[in-house]
Amino acid sequence: MFSELKSIVDLIRTAVSDFRKFKTDQEREEIILGILRTYFLLKDCVEDGEKLIAEAGNDPIARIKAMDAGERKKTLEEWYFTLRKQGIRLSNLQGYIFGQDHLAIINPELQDKLKRIIGYKMDNKVTLHGIGSNLFFIKLFPINYSEEEKAGLVSMMAGARENELLDLDKIAFEVSALRKSLDEYRAIVERLVSDKELLVLSKRARQETFIN
Repeated sequence: MFSELKSIVDLIRTAVSDFRKFKTDQEREEIILGILRTYFLLKDCVEDGEKLIAEAGNDPIARIKAMDAGERKKTLEEWYFTLRKQGIRLSNLQGYIFGQDHLAIINPELQDKLKRIIGYKMDNKVTLHGIGSNLFFIKLFPINYSEEEKAGLVSMMAGARENELLDLDKIAFEVSALRKSLDEYRAIVERLVSDKELLVLSKRARQETFIN
């Protein structure tokens, strides 16, 4: 998941550096809001995803089995709650990305590149679209998953295939690279708007994307 998100950030970052082509204040404001909404969704995905994997370890199912009944129940509830939020974020992120028509105007090939990264056609279940769809599904239709299945969803979120252990070193590297790209992404916005405008629009974008 993290490497795919980084690819998305890098593509959009390249495109939004040219958004000054848009003349009207209203159009410009909506573009900036879209950029900031995307930023906060990505940021939250990274933070919750990293925390969840740190708690679950390279084998979430084994981690759960090693707990006593009380701790296992409490931990699974916390993990499941986070996974449902991740599903909403990934679904909203996809909507924001493909709803930003100005990106296609700036770079007509960008939407196709983004679709390939997200895995929009779901040719392979282990794609960002597949991950997001599965996690969003459990929000809409809560299923009585077994304890092992709930723990396995953590691995699925990280992009692992069934019964595949997580490579924690690889994930740590991907998270670090993604955080760097996000910092560069936000820095572009900060260079193109005033401090006052950034404060107002960031607050609005944060409120619109916060999931509690």
